[in-house]
Amino acid sequence: MADGGLNFQRIFTKVQSTLPRCIEDADALSITNIFSTKITETTKHCVEAAIRNYVTKKVIDGEATDLATITAITSVCIDLVRHELSLPTLPVLVLTDSFDMLTIKQCELLFSFVESNVGVWKEDTFFAPCKTSVLRMCNDLLRRLSRSQNTVFCGRILLFLARFFPFSERSGLNLVSEFNLENVTTFTNVETTDMEDDDDEEKGEETRLRLDYTLYTKFWSLQDFFRNPVQCFQKAPWKMFTMYCGDVLEAFKSFKLDNVQSSGSGGAHLTRTLSEPTHSEDSSSLQFQVDQYFAKYLTNQKLLDLQFSDANFRRYVLLQILILAQYLTSNIKFKHMNSASSRETLTEDQLAWVKKTEELVYTLLEETPPDGPVFVNTVKHILKREVVWSEWKNEGCPEFKKPEGYEKLKAKLNGKGEEEKEDEDSRSTKKLRQKRKVGDMIRDADSKNKFSMGNVEMSRLWNLNPNNLAACKMLERDFVPALETYFTPAIEQLSPKSELKEKDRLVNDSNFGWRGLRLLACRSPHFFTHSASPIATLPEYLTTMIKKLAKELPSQLTADIKVEDDDDKEEEKVIPVLEQNDGVKEDEEDMEEDGEEERPEVKAITEEEQKALAKNLDKLGQDKWKLLAKKLGFVDDEIEFIEKDKAAKAGSVESQAAFMLKLWVENEGDEANKDSLLYTLGGMKLTAIADDVFT
Repeated sequence: MADGGLNFQRIFTKVQSTLPRCIEDADALSITNIFSTKITETTKHCVEAAIRNYVTKKVIDGEATDLATITAITSVCIDLVRHELSLPTLPVLVLTDSFDMLTIKQCELLFSFVESNVGVWKEDTFFAPCKTSVLRMCNDLLRRLSRSQNTVFCGRILLFLARFFPFSERSGLNLVSEFNLENVTTFTNVETTDMEDDDDEEKGEETRLRLDYTLYTKFWSLQDFFRNPVQCFQKAPWKMFTMYCGDVLEAFKSFKLDNVQSSGSGGAHLTRTLSEPTHSEDSSSLQFQVDQYFAKYLTNQKLLDLQFSDANFRRYVLLQILILAQYLTSNIKFKHMNSASSRETLTEDQLAWVKKTEELVYTLLEETPPDGPVFVNTVKHILKREVVWSEWKNEGCPEFKKPEGYEKLKAKLNGKGEEEKEDEDSRSTKKLRQKRKVGDMIRDADSKNKFSMGNVEMSRLWNLNPNNLAACKMLERDFVPALETYFTPAIEQLSPKSELKEKDRLVNDSNFGWRGLRLLACRSPHFFTHSASPIATLPEYLTTMIKKLAKELPSQLTADIKVEDDDDKEEEKVIPVLEQNDGVKEDEEDMEEDGEEERPEVKAITEEEQKALAKNLDKLGQDKWKLLAKKLGFVDDEIEFIEKDKAAKAGSVESQAAFMLKLWVENEGDEANKDSLLYTLGGMKLTAIADDVFT
């Protein structure tokens, strides 16, 4: 049946009536026999609508849905695409409709068909048109799933996407090296008095380290730097990081772990599970065979003693420090995009500290049982491998290409000879030649003195006139009016015989004035003449220009306009420009003389002034120094650091405010002076804080 003899309804009905036979035969031959000629895009849309309607209305029936029927229809759709009887996106759309209407359990079974046909979706026929639809289908599935209850199914979907998309796909790469800033670690801000109820024997042990609240706060504060390492390039956070990291490493160094711990130690209790073997008589030969994984450790203050006794916990923390150190010292292209500071590299002193810290961390890892040296060699290998990935990302994540001779080697391994390979190449070349080249189309059009623009409508417009430049000069394309035509109504309104009020004249209309200026710029010599008069309003300027034009225009309408008298009056109103300029020059000279006066030397506020200001801030309450800190440029993280650090040491608002002012002076230098502070306090209406300090 010819394509031209079918309408939408006939195609819709014919395809739906033929589809059951195709499902039974597992072949699309019955549908291909409907069309005797190559079908149009519109007909392909009709076929798509018929198949999708059949699936949603007749196949999907809740729990009674036959998934084998859906997979058979999808296979038929794949054959239709290969016979050019349907759009390439039809198989994926059928699966998408099915996933939207099936239960999660049914979706998990149907997804096996999607996984098994990943090679089909990666073919050139399907990949480019379907990759967006496949990604949308998988994302819709992931939104319906629970990561805790459907963990395996979520992993299958992600693995399928990793197999489907090429390795260098932009949507799956973190090109600008962004960090997951939402991974915030919260911990207790108030000290717990009774950390743990220990036995009398454990209290007497010298090997057991007592961890106070200060070390607890410093330890968990390091997680903020691991979450966002870019802040280490700023002065205040860097000082905090080095201080906290040094204290934690010193605690690890002073509290060493034994390979085999006693049954009464906290670490042994923490690491032992029901799957561990029982203790044998020879405890030295005992090895723990338990695989442990904690996605997020608990931050309760009472657990810190036990966590410090856990070898896995210690390794996690030390490995985080090594990863952060490599990030700070490596060459990362997008590091400046994530940094709020203009400085993206460390100084020589900071680099020396990082190198010294890395050596200490590796030493602690070697001393951490079990198999410390083996673990260190593995970590070094992984970090060295990460440098290669960073360089690949710096180069823009180029696509990995197969080496030369890969296809010949593959054909040889598959048992194909050179002649078969050449036959395949010749067949693929013939397919490419079937499509007419763009150059041939342009050459044929040029031989006929025509233009081929690649679009039917654009080609029609460009071929209306053989000479496009001459077409632009045609009289019917000149839409700019003549000066006399445009300004004649305004000239009539300026005549003494006109009874029109002045406010209703055309010169007071902004639209008329704007168009008049455009016209004068194109066709009047008076527009660009030099004038010493000051700039007047637009109506006054247009009135002057119209009177000048009235002398030149060949019209009798302006005979009664007294142009000469008005011009004389305007000349009397001219302001002597030279005298004005002389006055301006004198003012500039006076300003230069005033600027040459010596300015008082600007210095930063002293330490005594900082203490006095802090004492006054203490009198006002808890939040005043925080408001001042924000006005002075401190961010929330820095204010929180100042509050926690000084609260742990002194516990007073005065010490916190003094430390904040000290950091301000260190960061700003001479800019942290009295005038700057008074200006900020004036904006906050708190100038009384500095009254008895600077006087």
